[in-house]
Amino acid sequence: MTLRTGNRSFSSFLPQVILLFTAISPLLAQSPNYDGRPVTAVTYAPEKQPLDNRDLEALQLVKTGAPLRSSAIAQTIDKLYATGAYEDIQVEAQPSGTGVAIRFVTKANWFIGHIEITGKVSDPPNRGQLLSTAQFPLGAKFQPEMLKTAQDSLKKLFTANGLYDAGVDISTEEDPDTQQVSVTVDVKAGKRAKYEEPELHGDLKLPEKTILRATGWKYRFIKRWRQVTNSRTQKGVEGILKKYQSKDRLAATVDLKSLDYDAESRRVKPRLEIAAGPKIEIKAVEAKVSKSRLKRYVPVYEEGAVDRDLLVEGARNLRDYFQSQGYPEVDVTFQELPLKDDTQTIQFFIARGPKRKLSHIEIAGNKYFTVDLIRERMFLQPSSLQFRNGRFSEAFRKKDEETIEALYKSNGFRDVKAVSTITNNYKGKENQLSVTFTVTEGPQWRIASIDTSGVKGVDLSDILLRLSSAEGQPFSDLNISEDRNVILTYYYENGFPKANFKWTATPSGTPTQVDLHYVLEEGSQEFVRRVVVSGLHTSKQKFVDKHLKIQPDAPLSPVEIANTQRGLYDLGVFAKINTAVQDFDGDIDRKFVLFDFEEAARYTVNVGVGAEIARLGGTSTEIATPVGNTGFGPRVSLDVSRLNFLGIGHSVTLHGRISSLQQKASISYLAPRLGDVEGRDLTFSAIYDLSRDVRTFASKRQEASVQLSNKLSRATTLFARFAYRRVSTTDIVIPALLVPQLLQAVRIGITSVNLVQDRRDNPTDAKRGVYNTVDLALASKVFGSQRNFGRLLARNATYTKIGKKFVLARQTTFGLIQPFSNAAGLTAADEIPLPERFFGGGSITHRGFPENQAGPRDVGTPAGPGGTATQATGFPLGGNALFFNNIELRFPLIGENIAGVVFHDAGNVFTTLGDISFRVRQRDLQDFNYMVHAAGFGVRYKTPIGPVRLDLAYSINPPSFNGFKGTIQDLLACGPGSSANPACQVVKQNSGHIQFFFSIGQTF
Repeated sequence: MTLRTGNRSFSSFLPQVILLFTAISPLLAQSPNYDGRPVTAVTYAPEKQPLDNRDLEALQLVKTGAPLRSSAIAQTIDKLYATGAYEDIQVEAQPSGTGVAIRFVTKANWFIGHIEITGKVSDPPNRGQLLSTAQFPLGAKFQPEMLKTAQDSLKKLFTANGLYDAGVDISTEEDPDTQQVSVTVDVKAGKRAKYEEPELHGDLKLPEKTILRATGWKYRFIKRWRQVTNSRTQKGVEGILKKYQSKDRLAATVDLKSLDYDAESRRVKPRLEIAAGPKIEIKAVEAKVSKSRLKRYVPVYEEGAVDRDLLVEGARNLRDYFQSQGYPEVDVTFQELPLKDDTQTIQFFIARGPKRKLSHIEIAGNKYFTVDLIRERMFLQPSSLQFRNGRFSEAFRKKDEETIEALYKSNGFRDVKAVSTITNNYKGKENQLSVTFTVTEGPQWRIASIDTSGVKGVDLSDILLRLSSAEGQPFSDLNISEDRNVILTYYYENGFPKANFKWTATPSGTPTQVDLHYVLEEGSQEFVRRVVVSGLHTSKQKFVDKHLKIQPDAPLSPVEIANTQRGLYDLGVFAKINTAVQDFDGDIDRKFVLFDFEEAARYTVNVGVGAEIARLGGTSTEIATPVGNTGFGPRVSLDVSRLNFLGIGHSVTLHGRISSLQQKASISYLAPRLGDVEGRDLTFSAIYDLSRDVRTFASKRQEASVQLSNKLSRATTLFARFAYRRVSTTDIVIPALLVPQLLQAVRIGITSVNLVQDRRDNPTDAKRGVYNTVDLALASKVFGSQRNFGRLLARNATYTKIGKKFVLARQTTFGLIQPFSNAAGLTAADEIPLPERFFGGGSITHRGFPENQAGPRDVGTPAGPGGTATQATGFPLGGNALFFNNIELRFPLIGENIAGVVFHDAGNVFTTLGDISFRVRQRDLQDFNYMVHAAGFGVRYKTPIGPVRLDLAYSINPPSFNGFKGTIQDLLACGPGSSANPACQVVKQNSGHIQFFFSIGQTF
């Protein structure tokens, strides 16, 4: 006996199962040898079924040894179809001794897996567009007709992009272990067609040449037609519309009727239907409004249409604009004049009324919330340095009423009302107004009791303690929404992806109190059968497996899937990661979790261009200007990275930087997550660096280093580094320094430990928080160094909000270099090579100095027989200690994007630790170990990459020093006993009182 269910879809299987049950009941009844006889065996064909054996056992109601019942067969078929894993099921019954053997003959469904695009892809369309157009959703049920649909859609996409001869071949490969169908789309793009002269029909009112030029379909000067792309076609139509709009024909329409292709010439002729429409002239009457502002606020320009709704919106926008400019009583109306001479005029009548300043905002009637708490949520602002006339408009006023009511409702005041009134001539002051918000709080509704029902599969005891709603707490929709998120997230984490949350509230016996009921519909708990990974080419499977947090038999958690996906993205080697649960709606406990990868490009190239304007460093033969001149320092950088090196997530980066102050080249190898520990990275680097940012010399550095970083916590990172470098100086402009000890290359072997703690709310523009760094380093012959010294550089910065608008930012930096075991023939001062000394001053450390101009300077050799120090040049030499303290008060200045800063910088670079002094006066022209102070003002303009800053500083007590007047050749001719030489002239110089800096980013 064979019972066949027929071929059916999941959506229609239920009525057919009922028919099946009706059909097999009499059949079994006519076979007394089968009905009621014991089942001797239950088998499947094929033997390997698409379900996990545990699920199959649970769904199978026909049990060996039990009497055969038609209802058990029907229910088993019903359950098997509900899993979504089967396309067709047949049941065969054969006599077996005194019983009956049952065999289920099945045909499995297939599901969509990885989609691969192969062949020559001519962008556009790119691979992403091809995948999107093919419409093969990961994990969905595969239907053979999808292939033809995808092929047709892809050909249409190619045709729209001028690839009329493109070929699309789609093939599939099945994996019986996972019921996955991998789809390969092989494309042959062919040659792209070009445009030709379009056909223009309709009421043009513009010359055809003007319309053609607006399309951009033809190169303007060489007069050759461009290649066809869908984007270029659409932009061409939009270009025509913009051309009409620029001629004030705002109601113009452009319809692309067809793109006619000539295969022989490989040309495409667009056919366009154009209706120019009349000119629309929009005027502002009684008040001056620029055309650019009218375009911004009257949406007919943006929508390319004229209707009453858009004009009403334009009037409202203009009213809000004038109110924000200090005209609260402005009245804006409009009138559409009759069409005349192909022109329709629309007039906006703007009666501004008197100009007023919003001087005061008052909150009345509030008891539960403080005025400050309410005010910090409001849009309206009284007049201030930032808002000269205050910030006021009717839209803002209504918005603030809604905001206040929402605040109260979120805390149980369900009947709250907030009403605002405007008072003119505030405190008798003409043209000043105040706004009063009167709050009628009403009763606060609270929760009398709360209960939860429907909980069966999880323990919610700990979760319930964390809910926002509890007995005695305010009753609000916001708290319930938060509770819903907490509860459902917990269910999702524990494998209940179909869990649902409902709630009801009923009045309790006490006034203004409710009984709250939470009802959970859990659904069945689901588990991970297996994680299926596809799409890997370069990446090693083991590399991906290490970062898969989802394991077989674990609860199927959408939250954990999302977390795993985010972690895989953080590896930086995948361009796209699609995740899905195979046949999500199928009624089965164990399901495949799918991760389909699209690997990022292995090579990335970044080019950067920047500049700095200030009194820059840079070595120069101009011996008479030791503090440098105002200059413009352009810079270009190039980074080439090889991502996912060896397929294990490592990367190799080549970095180059060329500027007037620096030429740098480096190569680095990054091994992230060393030992599978998140935040532990190992980096190997090799660097060549030639810097000219100090006027005295050029520093050449050749270095190899290895660094291990370890993220100890979210805010704290520890770096351990060993570097082996060769440093030397070139282009020294001070002849007194031309001695072998300072010219010869020095080998430095140095190990360092750096601790960074960053608790700032926004690293690019902090408003609150703390930033600390401590860098300890040791150079010793133990590490192969030719110099022995220890170095400490520590920094502490804090950011504190004062009131609502001001931020007090301060930073203290301390540094120390201590030599020991001096090399033979070297003093403690000469032990530290010039490139290893501290140099400071400039836009980052101390704005009272030009760049790298703080600290000790060349004071020349002792006076010769004539008593004149002829070799003093005043060039900076650096020091072995530094102390800087910076204080900034940051505040809004103009509008939302322009801020101001007043600052005070104090500090200096000192010869040694013992020379640090807080004196404010310079003893003589050879004394540089004192505290230099500067005050100033800066402007910050907010941009997406950080604030652009301009700082102007006044140095209160800048250092003076002896410099040399003349050329380097003159200086070389001078020496002891040459005081009579008129070329040997020492002149008093100064680093200057006024300094300015222009750059990107906050100072600290």
